[in-house]
Amino acid sequence: MYKLYIEKNISSKSFLEKVLKENNIHDEIVYNDYGKPYLKNNEIYFNISHSHNVTVLVISDGEVGVDIEKVTMREKVIAKICTEEEKKLIKSAEDFTLLWVKKESYVKYLGLGLAYNLHDVDTLKLEFITMQYEDYYIAIYGTNLN
Repeated sequence: MYKLYIEKNISSKSFLEKVLKENNIHDEIVYNDYGKPYLKNNEIYFNISHSHNVTVLVISDGEVGVDIEKVTMREKVIAKICTEEEKKLIKSAEDFTLLWVKKESYVKYLGLGLAYNLHDVDTLKLEFITMQYEDYYIAIYGTNLN
């Protein structure tokens, strides 16, 4: 189970504090070696992402990763992060952005962020929750997302 929160014009830290307070969660935030935040004594997981002026936050009862990106095309990045099959699917900026948010949400789920080689993430073999918000794409990957 998960809850998704979206807000404009707010810092990630302020948004996290606001949502945790709204959910009556008062626990210390700690970080793993790669900078992924966790609640110290809680079995509630969260992940946060922002792009331009939009911030998204997911709270879940299982490990979770989320990413949001404004629709864009980055030709140079495609060769570095995509499998051959993924490259064949990219026909537009929307295709690229959707692929990017999937990859990044997965490595954030792992708790490794961009320290993990995105080329090793095959989005065609994983299941994501994806959605569009205005001219942004959002992807969520995790356990217990039903």
